[in-house]
Amino acid sequence: MLFREKGFTLIELMITIALLAVLLFIAVPNFSGFVASSRLAASKELLISSISLARSEAIKRGDRVAVCRTTDGATCAGTSQTAGNADWSEGWLVFLDADDDQTVDADELIKVYADIADSVSVQYTRGDVFVYEGIGLLDLATTDDETFTISDSGDADIGMAIFLRPTGRIRMCQEWQASTAACADNN
Repeated sequence: MLFREKGFTLIELMITIALLAVLLFIAVPNFSGFVASSRLAASKELLISSISLARSEAIKRGDRVAVCRTTDGATCAGTSQTAGNADWSEGWLVFLDADDDQTVDADELIKVYADIADSVSVQYTRGDVFVYEGIGLLDLATTDDETFTISDSGDADIGMAIFLRPTGRIRMCQEWQASTAACADNN
């Protein structure tokens, strides 16, 4: 009676490992892009929800509500509404600004947004703070859209943009070109 050994031969094992290596070689680069896209989408949704909250609170309260960048999660990192690009990557605050000083007082804070992924960069073209008036329009609005750009250090080829219109409404760029920092939409 012959006994047959159970198990894999060395050649079967080597072929399996080679196939697995090829599959991983194909899947890993795509997975890192997927993770970077997920981080960008989460940051974009966080930013949109905070802008929407600020506008709706301004309308509901009939008073000024501001959004400012923060570095410590408690105070505004600046008060400029007209300066050039500012880094909002560490988070932002939504607060009632009834005294029109663009700083957070003890009883004014509405919400803190500080859960931004470390690899995500959020830039705003108009400085440290923007303010909604009690009717939902942007204070000190220009005739041009202001731009938030969101990028991820994990994948330099992808990015997103959110435009803040002078009316206070949000416009999404569906075809953001990260390499040229321009929107290919015609909206």
